[in-house]
Amino acid sequence: MMALFVYSCSGEKKSRAGIPRAIVHGDADTAVWFDAEIRTIQKLYQKELEGRWNITVMHRQQKAIPEKMNDVFLTFRPDSAFSGKAPCNTLGGVYILKGTSIRFSKIISTMMACPQLEQESAFLKLLEQTVSAYSVDQKKLYPRDGASNIVFECQKQE
Repeated sequence: MMALFVYSCSGEKKSRAGIPRAIVHGDADTAVWFDAEIRTIQKLYQKELEGRWNITVMHRQQKAIPEKMNDVFLTFRPDSAFSGKAPCNTLGGVYILKGTSIRFSKIISTMMACPQLEQESAFLKLLEQTVSAYSVDQKKLYPRDGASNIVFECQKQE
């Protein structure tokens, strides 16, 4: 003979961590399930990101030859705005952090022509469409794609 008890409630949910929700008793088997409320806290790295980061290398694709970048940088402000310089033009926009996830949006830039315009287009596309995470290692910042591949290598300017 087997008995099955299921406990359910409606309305406001209160934490019942550690309280059995269902108990099943049988001849040879006994199972107990617990309902637990799990909370996580993600560390915000905004303080570590604040300031100017010189972008020294760009990786358009994982196995492509890395491209050296000259006079390209991003400056992160505490109000979630960023500014910087691409290979040809100045730029700015908004960045959103959630733990080690980052998104760049509302990117604007000046429209001056220069010999590195193709490199700049790739840079802006990677920044807005590919970068989704980052890691910080002392004075180095590594914006990454969804597969955790490094997209840019950045050095903190003191």
